[in-house]
Amino acid sequence: MKKTSIALSIAALLLSSNVSASNYVTPEDYIKSESQIIYNKVNNRIEEIRLLAQDENNIVIINGQRNISINDINYRVNDDNYIQFDFPEPTFTDETKFRNVFDFIGSDWELTWYDLGIVIVNKVFGNYDYGNGCLIEYSPNNIISMPSGDTRVVIETSSCAIEDNEKLSITQILSASKKLDYSTFGYQQANDFSPESIAVTNGKVYVGNANSAFSRIERFDLKTQKTLAPITGFTKNGVAETYRIVSDVSEHNNRLYVASLSSNRVDIYDTNNDSIIMSLGTGTWSGDTFNSTLTHPYAVAANDNYVFVADITGKISVYNQDDVIDSNHKRTSKYAFLSLPESNSTWANVKLEVVGEELIASFDNTVTYVYDIEKIEKSTDLVAPKHITRFKRNVYQAQNGDVYTADNNGQVNIYSAGKLHFNDIDNMATSDQNIAKYFDVSENKEKSLTASFDLAVKDKTLAMLQNNSVLLGDLEVIKMHLSNTIGETPPVIDLTAENVVRTPLLFDGESWESLTENHYVRINRLLSGQQDKANLAITSYAAQETYDLNVEAQFKGSDAWLVLGSVERLPAFNQYMTDRKIMDNYAYPTTDGTQSVAFYGIEDVSYLPSDLLDIRLTSTTDEFVKKITDLRMKWGLSFGKYSEANGKWAKITPVYAREWMIIMANFAYVMNSPEFEHLWFNYKQSIGGGEHEFYGNAGPVYAPGGYFNSDDYQRIFKEFMDRGGIRLGITTIGGGLGGGDVLGIDTWNYYAHYYKSGIGVVGHEFGHHWGRDGSGFSAQWTGLQLMSQDVHQMMIRSQELPYLDDNTNGFYKTPREDLYNGVAHNMRVQRPASELNIVERYFAENPVPLK
Repeated sequence: MKKTSIALSIAALLLSSNVSASNYVTPEDYIKSESQIIYNKVNNRIEEIRLLAQDENNIVIINGQRNISINDINYRVNDDNYIQFDFPEPTFTDETKFRNVFDFIGSDWELTWYDLGIVIVNKVFGNYDYGNGCLIEYSPNNIISMPSGDTRVVIETSSCAIEDNEKLSITQILSASKKLDYSTFGYQQANDFSPESIAVTNGKVYVGNANSAFSRIERFDLKTQKTLAPITGFTKNGVAETYRIVSDVSEHNNRLYVASLSSNRVDIYDTNNDSIIMSLGTGTWSGDTFNSTLTHPYAVAANDNYVFVADITGKISVYNQDDVIDSNHKRTSKYAFLSLPESNSTWANVKLEVVGEELIASFDNTVTYVYDIEKIEKSTDLVAPKHITRFKRNVYQAQNGDVYTADNNGQVNIYSAGKLHFNDIDNMATSDQNIAKYFDVSENKEKSLTASFDLAVKDKTLAMLQNNSVLLGDLEVIKMHLSNTIGETPPVIDLTAENVVRTPLLFDGESWESLTENHYVRINRLLSGQQDKANLAITSYAAQETYDLNVEAQFKGSDAWLVLGSVERLPAFNQYMTDRKIMDNYAYPTTDGTQSVAFYGIEDVSYLPSDLLDIRLTSTTDEFVKKITDLRMKWGLSFGKYSEANGKWAKITPVYAREWMIIMANFAYVMNSPEFEHLWFNYKQSIGGGEHEFYGNAGPVYAPGGYFNSDDYQRIFKEFMDRGGIRLGITTIGGGLGGGDVLGIDTWNYYAHYYKSGIGVVGHEFGHHWGRDGSGFSAQWTGLQLMSQDVHQMMIRSQELPYLDDNTNGFYKTPREDLYNGVAHNMRVQRPASELNIVERYFAENPVPLK
């Protein structure tokens, strides 16, 4: 922010329009919206204080001046009861007295004294120069004439902007969360509570229990954090109505819409007092389904113009909102119809949601129908969807227009207002953000989201149905500003300091339970970090000591890498817990030194998700570190709970676990290499000897699953890189075992891989994730096994691999009683210099420029 003179003339500033707040609109629109919110709150707070000051009982006379106490700090008030601010002391930049009054203003705003009032300027967008934006000014003694009327608080946002090459990222996290289960709502056993739908409005959570014996609408008060009496039915026009399977609840414009499958109604409540307004349907399944009858309705949604109800008649009934009135209770005629052929039984499960001018019908299997609802003509014809595709299990549009989606993958995706549409099914928009973690307050630990059955968002609350329970989480916002200013000098992090806690990893004596439960290693982050609210953990799963390290972080959703500090020396297989925090309003330098990153709100959130910052350790001088940093693979390594009881397995021990880290680093380095990539995409000319392509489970035939084409090579190579979790283990069958997320190798491989054999077995078992024995993935003398083995052998000879010395872990020196088999020292012999493998011969004849 450029600081020059404080603007002397405010009268000409124009009030900006009130932009609907959204965390995912453009930065300029976001800051205009936030400015307007702060402006309104400043006005409200000033008026609250004026109202208090009108009562002389609240006034204290000090040195002949009228004062009012706010949170035990005295402030002068003028004759019109406007609060005044004295010149800040002890320094002009002291904001304490301002923030005591305006405690809702975040740290990304600077509060400055001016003429007994205050100027509020955004640190990212703002400037004290007139016309340069994001100013809010309070002048207690001057009435300013504005087009909207006389005022003492003015706002200017028309010129809000950030500089070229700068960026503002606004990220939502799901922080303090709690689960509401059957016991929360007073049920005796878990099976009594079958939540099928959820809605949040007017400070209450509504949950539809689909259990036929206990079917009702549970309520939870967000302010008091207590349950309210459930809605079990209502009486209208002298008739008592009950529920038989509440199949869906949804809300719109302070109304709750409740679909009851076996009651054959959609009931509409006023959520201000939860009183019944009226019902759609007749209460019976028989009758004219093109007039007023609803036959087992199981989904409902609404917008300002229509109410949409899906039932088992293969269609969505559309009601005009003008007809949803008290006098039409249980006899409202339908306005139009949308074709939904899959809604043809009581076992179908669909959710309806209005997104902009489209109605989205999402089935549990993710089949999604999309309807144009901008203008619906009154008719009895079934209007076909404009698109049928597969998308998400849950779709929800928040009040500000942002769209939240979720399905079986345990992740909530967030799309900015107006971004998600279905006009081009083949090029669907990618989400702006995703949420996968939350903090469970009852267990005091971070957890991962699981499959979602329904979700709703209101203000700062995200409600989800997961595993027969309701997850209620607080949505909090962190802002990151990538600035053109140069950052501070990164500090040296002293890992030998007294307050640093060291924890050894994969150490001799660590239990099998600990090895299999407490280690998860990203192959591209063998040197990594983890930041929470209070501490920075620095972790090495490298088998050798590393030096001259930069601790770098990338904020979720950002491309910029910033420097948190440096470490002179990091011992192998250790974690160090330091008390370093991420600070707000601190200029962290980017790795290229040309810009800086500042955070706002990071100190205010209740916790930091483990996936918020990707932390890596790099070095410009340590050649080993360079080789293991930023491998393209996304593999997550852990140790499987394999044992003799599983047959052909042995329990992992520390010495085997450490050697696995070495083996997988070398194997990943091989597959990450330009040599491997060249061989893969030129397979026929290289490994195939000019005769055949790579082939799948169908064998060497021109058929599906047979010889690869160019698309197959591209697809599988990406799958090689993107493969997820791998559970490592020790086998006792003479080779190894693989498939799914399993990867096990026999005992001899743990020392032989430094020499003539071993990595080929890893490639073979790695390939079983895709194919069986005999396919190119896991054939013994060709394909992936041959490629990985021969590239590895070539790199041993060229001394290129990260790990080349079997004394690094000294596996071969391990006492016999600590091994499952002895060491065959005749396997610890290098290849004769005269021996060339197929890969070495190929590259000798076909030199390839390396990337």
